[in-house]
Amino acid sequence: MLTAIALTFVAVIGSSSLHYEAIQRLDRLARRSAGAYPALLFVICGLVGLHLLEIGIYAAIFHLADRTLALGDFDGKAFPSNMDYFYYAAEAYASLGYNNVIPIGEMRLVTSIAPLNGLLLLTWSGSFLFSLVEDWRGKGK
Repeated sequence: MLTAIALTFVAVIGSSSLHYEAIQRLDRLARRSAGAYPALLFVICGLVGLHLLEIGIYAAIFHLADRTLALGDFDGKAFPSNMDYFYYAAEAYASLGYNNVIPIGEMRLVTSIAPLNGLLLLTWSGSFLFSLVEDWRGKGK
């Protein structure tokens, strides 16, 4: 159980730290830009890429927990490829909960925290976009 807790902390702290650093850089770039629309498109693409990278972190942790550390299994589907782990991580991260795959064993801990962290990071991105647009509206860009 301690290994699952440690993996969960690594996933949450790693993805949140990455998110913080990326938003700081995107904010600096966006606020220095001459026009709002090109900057907004750049920020949106950056945020989508950032979320894909964070989903990749969870996919790597699910792969590690399943294949290397044997912390549990996934009932309902064998995961033969890395894309299966990425798909499952995207479902968990985005809180979709499609439930075609059910984690068993200690892997349930990581899987139960992934939607909470994903929801926080997704709303953080949304509020960041909102603040950028509101600032641009106030400045008349």
